[in-house]
Amino acid sequence: MEKLEKVIEEFLKRTAKECMKVVVVEGEPGILDDKLGGRPYLPVGEEYPLDKDGKPMYLVAQFNLKNVDLEGWPKTGIIEIFIDADLGWPCQYKIKYFEEGLEYQEELPKVEMEYPIIETPVKIVLEKATSIMPFSEHRFIDTVAEIIKDLYGETATNYPEMDSFFGTDDWPEPFIDKIENPRCNIGGYADFTQSDPRDREHTEKKECLFKLDSNLDFNNINIGDAGILFTFISKEDIKNARFENAVVDWDCC
Repeated sequence: MEKLEKVIEEFLKRTAKECMKVVVVEGEPGILDDKLGGRPYLPVGEEYPLDKDGKPMYLVAQFNLKNVDLEGWPKTGIIEIFIDADLGWPCQYKIKYFEEGLEYQEELPKVEMEYPIIETPVKIVLEKATSIMPFSEHRFIDTVAEIIKDLYGETATNYPEMDSFFGTDDWPEPFIDKIENPRCNIGGYADFTQSDPRDREHTEKKECLFKLDSNLDFNNINIGDAGILFTFISKEDIKNARFENAVVDWDCC
C-alpha cells in the first residue's frame, strides 16, 4: 500500500486549490446581503430575469466579490445566479453581474417553487477554505495517471491498469476517504452525484464559479433527489468579469 499512500499524498498536494466556503449564519437576509434564495439586488432600470415562458426566475445565490478573496478574481461587483422556478433539466438559468452601490428596486416579484430547493432564504458569509479534486471530477483519472508516471515512471491510464499498479481494485476508496470539500463553495471544485458533464461538453469551462450541495450543513436545502447544483466558467471569463458566459447545471441521485 506504500505506492497508494504516496500517490494520494501527491494528489492532495497537486489538486488543492483555495476557495471560499459558504457558511450559513443567523438573520434574515436583506437585498444587499450575500445569501441563498431571497430577493436579489436589482438596480433601477434593470428587468427582473424571466424564463423562456416569461415567468420570473428564482434566485439561488447572491454574493459580493469584495468578500471573495481569490487570486485572479475581480474584487468588486455582485453576482447573482438564477434558475427557472420549475427546476427543469437541463435547467434554464441567467447570471447577473452588477456594480455595487447603485440605486436598487425595492418592489420585486415573489418567486415560489413548487418543490423549493431552498425552503427559507438564508444569509451567508464567505470563509477562505481549501478544495480538493473530487473522485467524480472528469480529470480525476488523468491526474492520478500523471502522478503515477511522475513518481514511478509507469503507465496506468485506466481503472484496470491502476488496479494492477496498486494491487487492488479498492484503491479509489482511500482517495475518497481523504478528499474533503466544502458542500457549498465559490471557486473550488464542483461535485456530482452522477458524472461530470465536461467530459463531453463545456470542456473549456474548467473552473467552478459556484457549487451548492443538498447536503450542506443546513436542513432546508434540497436539489431534486439530494442533488448538486454547479456552475462552470473559464478562468479567462473570471478574470475579465464575463460571468454571463458561465453555465449552470444540476444532477441528483
